[in-house]
Amino acid sequence: MDGSRRALIGYLALTGASVYAGAGAMRGLRIPPILDPRAAPRTAHHSDSNFSASADGAFFQQVDGDALAWRAFVPEPILKTKGTFHLRLDNIHPGATLKVSGPGRVSGERIENLRRTVTGDTGANTLTLRWHFPQQTTYRFSVIGDTGGGRELAWTLERSQQLGMHFMLLLGDIYYQSGDYQRAVTALNHSPLPVYATIGNHDLRNGPDWFLADQFIAHIGPTNSTFKLGGIQFVNLDTAADTIPWSGGGRGRLLRALPALTDNPGIRDYVVFTHRPITDPRAVTDRPNDHSIENFGEDGWLYRQLVSRGVRSILNGHIHKTIEFEDRQLRTYIAGEGLAHLDLVGGKQVARILVGEVAAGELVAYHWEPMNMPFEFHCSQRLRQDMAEYGDHFSEALAKLNIHCASSI
Repeated sequence: MDGSRRALIGYLALTGASVYAGAGAMRGLRIPPILDPRAAPRTAHHSDSNFSASADGAFFQQVDGDALAWRAFVPEPILKTKGTFHLRLDNIHPGATLKVSGPGRVSGERIENLRRTVTGDTGANTLTLRWHFPQQTTYRFSVIGDTGGGRELAWTLERSQQLGMHFMLLLGDIYYQSGDYQRAVTALNHSPLPVYATIGNHDLRNGPDWFLADQFIAHIGPTNSTFKLGGIQFVNLDTAADTIPWSGGGRGRLLRALPALTDNPGIRDYVVFTHRPITDPRAVTDRPNDHSIENFGEDGWLYRQLVSRGVRSILNGHIHKTIEFEDRQLRTYIAGEGLAHLDLVGGKQVARILVGEVAAGELVAYHWEPMNMPFEFHCSQRLRQDMAEYGDHFSEALAKLNIHCASSI
């Protein structure tokens, strides 16, 4: 009887492990062992008003009164709807134009900063709403990571507008302290330009706060996604944590669907943006810990996946510095000064933000611009943790910041 019981327990354990491993292969198993978070819904039905909608390039957030509320994670999202509808879509460039196809009518579109509110009726048919981004062949975008969710993030948005950007790529680590997701949502809702974000390691889990990715997906965007704009394909890859198998989950599916550049009609360059870099370029003695992709070969696998498809550059955060270097065949940009804490270390503004420029028929060109973050925007508690590594010559400045930040809450 004891032998039979042990055999049964062993069989159940083996079965459970096999099921978990199978799920990991499909969804991606992260280290420490948690499965890839599930995607936010792309379809929704309003039970009271009896209309439905589905999206490509946007995700459903909530029922808001008689409206279905969505957030776009690409510049040119598509909504398909059926019935007498009331739709709200956030994160749309103010200059984007709406094109309508199919039977039915749109009775109105209201534009409020980055929000579109559209009403109409399709009868028993399906109507397609497609937004077209302005200046599709010539545009500029900013790139920055590791902002946290508070005033520093708000400044990077303001600075991007000052520099004439059409949108921003946010390279992860929005969540450094409790309440950062709520603060980030507020900042993004008041943003002067659309933001497309990749997930960071702190957004996945942060100390005792596990399963944070669900909040990222519900409020910010998906962990893996891609869009095309003006002959350039942007690829958002999740490197927030090591993945087993390397090709598992949403990242693996996206890469398997991504053709080589020579087999991608109309696309002349890839822009890959992610959080952790494939390689940490700093000397071993200058690394507080390993800030690159690890997992016994995952770094080499991802490098080969990108290079074999004709990717020539990659944009990363994670390291809180501005670094640009050649990693074998990949030009690597690390734009991780979203907190701009080195401004306080050196007593002068040195932090920079990356700018990408797209011109008709050309590859993407990159250059750096000063962040110019005002002193009073340094309100993240993470900044104070970082400063502890540099001694106490800035203690007076931090004392002033504590007073200012407390009064501005």
